[in-house]
Amino acid sequence: MNNRILALVLSAAASLPASAVTITIVNNDGAGEGLNDTTAVAALPSNPATTLGAQRLAVLQQAANQWGALLEGNIEIRVNAQFNPLTCSGTSGVLGSAGATTIHQNFANAPVANRWYPPALANQLAGADVNGATAEITSQYNVTLDSGTCINGNAGWYYTLSETDPSPTNRTPLLPVAFHELAHGLGFQTFTSSSTGAPNGGFFAIWDNFLTDAVTGTNWASMASDATRQASAISDPNLIWTGPITTAALPDFLRGQPQIQITAPAGIATTENAQAAAFGPLPPQTGISGEIVASVDTGGTSALDGCEPLTNGAAIAGKIALLVRGNCNFTVKVKNAQNAGAIAALVDNNAAGLPGMAGSDPTITIPSFGITQALGNNIRAQGATTVTGNLFFGATLAGTQALAVAPFTRHMRMNAPNPVQPGSSVSHFTVDAFPNLLMEPSINSNLFDDVDLSIPLFRDIGWQVPVSNVLFANGFE
Repeated sequence: MNNRILALVLSAAASLPASAVTITIVNNDGAGEGLNDTTAVAALPSNPATTLGAQRLAVLQQAANQWGALLEGNIEIRVNAQFNPLTCSGTSGVLGSAGATTIHQNFANAPVANRWYPPALANQLAGADVNGATAEITSQYNVTLDSGTCINGNAGWYYTLSETDPSPTNRTPLLPVAFHELAHGLGFQTFTSSSTGAPNGGFFAIWDNFLTDAVTGTNWASMASDATRQASAISDPNLIWTGPITTAALPDFLRGQPQIQITAPAGIATTENAQAAAFGPLPPQTGISGEIVASVDTGGTSALDGCEPLTNGAAIAGKIALLVRGNCNFTVKVKNAQNAGAIAALVDNNAAGLPGMAGSDPTITIPSFGITQALGNNIRAQGATTVTGNLFFGATLAGTQALAVAPFTRHMRMNAPNPVQPGSSVSHFTVDAFPNLLMEPSINSNLFDDVDLSIPLFRDIGWQVPVSNVLFANGFE
């Protein structure tokens, strides 16, 4: 946990003593499976357990403990947890999912009448267990990942309990995934349908007071129809969060928007938003400029994707390499460009929007940005004509959008792609935020305990935050 969050917490501290909430993982797996898998494994530097199931359970409880230290409450939060086979396609996979088991309104001390709240929050506000014996959160994680066949090049989960015990590059740390998923169950979700715009049971969620259309300034709870909300859910970049605590915290957590400027030839000169990679260094404040050269590699699925060693190293050396997204991890592409002598790398998307540029490789020493498919195509279409560009950061905070009506304030954007993406749309921050945020739809494997704007958003919906030194427990930064 960093000092920015501590200052944020202290500024809004309650005058009464606060206590961290207890969050308990409830093992719902059957004998010999998932969290009860007795397969012997070697202890890790951070995880002393010696069976697969015990290592998994230790990670989930670590994530629960970290959230518990950040939130105030006296009612235990129970989390049903399982490891189940989830979607795997070779190129992608569902790592996990979580959410509230029930929803509640008009309970004792409810801050806003006729609004749905998740039970984890409702219980703390009411000072009582409003959902009785039912667990507050349900969660599941993809057991198939450990088969090594779920995602190409991924050997499975890594059960570290700390960022000081980093994952091998071919494994996915479970801790950031569990930390992200638990946040959904704690309240990082709306209960209004993003597919139809219909409120659950005819009532709006507390989230709907803050989900707002940037063009009209109307929040979801005030929109005239389900169809209007349905359109808002696919209106990127115009779905924003107007909670005042989150809005005030934006400068504490966001930087200027990563951008790519094409300076020549004049026919394709442009300045567009880009996506900075989660790995490697950032460009200097002055930017990094140079000639942009499309990479060519030894083949594989595509000779343009940079998944194999580059064969045009002489043309790439000292320049900015352009690589097509797909067929291997972003880190593999950028490392191959680095090995060929590139000073920076661009990865053009293979679909609409900007690529997420996730990954981790401490050996990467050049900056890299993701760009749109259209811009990548334009650069390649120039053929032998020299293309030059500059990777830099703009003045506008990345991932934000200003209201088009008074008071014209700038707010955090939410994830609102078109078409709607069930499980991803609305109940996440935009992927355009920079630095990357915990609650973006794609897991950032380097965010072990950094809650960034999640805590301000939780405070917007009613959570209280303790101010004691427990904030520095559990190895927070």
